[in-house]
Amino acid sequence: MAVSLTDFDPQVVAEYDITEDDLRRVEHYLRLLQGPDALALEDIALGGYYGTAALLHEVVELDILLEQEPRLLEMNRDDALAFWRVNEDAHARALASEYGYLRDVIQRLFNVTVGIGALIVANASDWNLDILIESNVELPLFKPDDEQIRQASDILARLRAVNREGAI
Repeated sequence: MAVSLTDFDPQVVAEYDITEDDLRRVEHYLRLLQGPDALALEDIALGGYYGTAALLHEVVELDILLEQEPRLLEMNRDDALAFWRVNEDAHARALASEYGYLRDVIQRLFNVTVGIGALIVANASDWNLDILIESNVELPLFKPDDEQIRQASDILARLRAVNREGAI
C-alpha cells in the first residue's frame, strides 16, 4: 500500500492521532484477516475522503482489538479471525466512526443528507448494518429502502472522485 498520511483528511489524522506506524499496522492487520490481496487496502489507497473513512474504520477497530489482545498482530490468520468474530463490538464501533464521518463529509461537500444505514448497505452490506443495529452503539439507524440505497451508492461514487481538497 503506497500511501502516506498526506493522502488523508488532516482533521481525522490529527483527531485520531494517526501515524505512519498506524498505516503499517493497518496494512498488516488487513492482510492478516483478508489475505495478501485485502480489498479494504484498495479503499484506503484511494486516499481523499473515501480513503480516510476506510482508514478510520480500520484504525478504530484495530485500536479496540489491540487493547483487548496486544498480541493480535502476532497471531496466525485462523486465530486472528476467531478473535475478530467474538469481538464484533469493535467492528460496530468502527462502522459508526467510518459512516458517521462519511455522512458528515457528504453533507458538507454536497449539501446532501444521507442516512448512515443507507450508506452502510450501499457501501458494505446488510450484515454490517445488522451488526451496528444490534450493538450498544447509539446512532439513529434504520433499514433503508431500495431508493435510499441507490441514492447512497450514487453519492458514494461521487465522493470517491473527490480528493481531500474538494477537487475532482
